[in-house]
Amino acid sequence: MRRRDNGMEVLLFLVVLVLYFIVVGDAVHPGCECIVYSATYGKEKGTFKSPDFPKPYAPNIDCLLYTFIGSSDEIIEVTFSEFDIRKTTLDCVRGDYMKIFTHLEGGEVNEYTPWTALLCGGLTDIPNVLYSSGSGLVLEFHSGARTSNSTGFAGTFRFIDKRLFRTDGQKLTSTMCDYQFSSSDYTPNYGKFYSPRYPSSYPKNIRCSYRFRSRTKERIRIVFEEVTLEKGDLSCLNRADLIRIFDGKSSSDPSINVLCNEGTEREILSTGSDLFIEFIANSEWPGQGFKATFQFQPIDDNTIDTDKKDSTDFYSLR
Repeated sequence: MRRRDNGMEVLLFLVVLVLYFIVVGDAVHPGCECIVYSATYGKEKGTFKSPDFPKPYAPNIDCLLYTFIGSSDEIIEVTFSEFDIRKTTLDCVRGDYMKIFTHLEGGEVNEYTPWTALLCGGLTDIPNVLYSSGSGLVLEFHSGARTSNSTGFAGTFRFIDKRLFRTDGQKLTSTMCDYQFSSSDYTPNYGKFYSPRYPSSYPKNIRCSYRFRSRTKERIRIVFEEVTLEKGDLSCLNRADLIRIFDGKSSSDPSINVLCNEGTEREILSTGSDLFIEFIANSEWPGQGFKATFQFQPIDDNTIDTDKKDSTDFYSLR
């Protein structure tokens, strides 16, 4: 009798395991097979790959979902180490392609869920690293009727504490992304701020403001550590996504810098006790955005050599 009980326990465990990792039917997306990743089992990263990788994948894969689900205080990072999906059209809308969903609060998608991008081609054609903005991220893989020699994809994933990307300012009520930062005896004189959803892509059609106010004998120092906006030409004149910096309290004050391209280590220093930053995004395909640090700096310290970065609390943030 004990051996029979053990057999039933093993059978029940296998059934639960199959239901957990492979879900077919209407549970997530009608007609799709779904592989769920919700843990790395003590390792820093987990792995995933396309069917039969590194051998060529089969034709007529109608819908295969790779679903990554973290806890409510986590976001997901997916890194492709290999990517080879046959490109039949420039926009990847037919044939073999991967549809990605990065803005999910959970792992559920259906035919009405808005997707972030379509991917196909080689590793140089895609963003190597994807980030979710919420606790879920889904990759939806399709292959067409033609047999291909393409090998598919492989990569790693990990779960990251989303509090690492929390803006250290006061969010203004009834706004999506407006913040104010004030220097006082009760607040730190340095911190971080980010574009919405960073490190995932920012939303379309947004306007965010970041207002900094220091005390009388202080100035504001900003360092944009990374800026990745909509790709385009080098000029900022006709760009849909811009970061504008104003030397004062609002956008009516003098503009002292405009950022629109990819870059790192852009430093801004106010001339007075106020600084206003405006982030405008109207592009069809948003970028990752920006991460930046701020410091309320005594005026006497403005003569310090800015190349000596290892002696201040400001640069210890990096």
